[in-house]
Amino acid sequence: MQWLKVMAEQVELHGQKAVAEKLNISRTTVSQVLSGKYPSPLDRIQKLVEGAYMNRTVHCPVLGDIPLNECLAHQSNTRTTGSPIRIKLYKACRSGCEHSTLEVTTVFTAQTSLVSRRNEYDAEGAIRRLSLQAGEDKSVLINLLKDELKHLATKFNRVMKEQN
Repeated sequence: MQWLKVMAEQVELHGQKAVAEKLNISRTTVSQVLSGKYPSPLDRIQKLVEGAYMNRTVHCPVLGDIPLNECLAHQSNTRTTGSPIRIKLYKACRSGCEHSTLEVTTVFTAQTSLVSRRNEYDAEGAIRRLSLQAGEDKSVLINLLKDELKHLATKFNRVMKEQN
């Protein structure tokens, strides 16, 4: 279980509190997972670690390619009010998105046109997502763009290896 080793390394480097905050779980959960005493299935924790620390991404029909842990965070959103992006995410997560663990409640026809573009990189969507995350802070935006470029390079290199 590579993800468990990665989680342990991150705890050793940054501490349980920092890892718990990044994964949006309690320090107790981190401790129980690492000691093998966590009572529930580890699937969700594994996905959080893979998204936050192992660059595992999924294609969100609203935001484009995002880390898996962010996808899980959007799924836990229960508010249907607020920004238009939050509303779109709420609907997408409950409309049969392939990455959602939630029960399908309503089918939204707007999502069907996005399914055909699933394998295309949505640069405009990525820029919107990163701009929203950064707010007005340009240095944060630059760092987010650097991370996005690294993710793209990793994906590109993986595709090139598969084709060879």
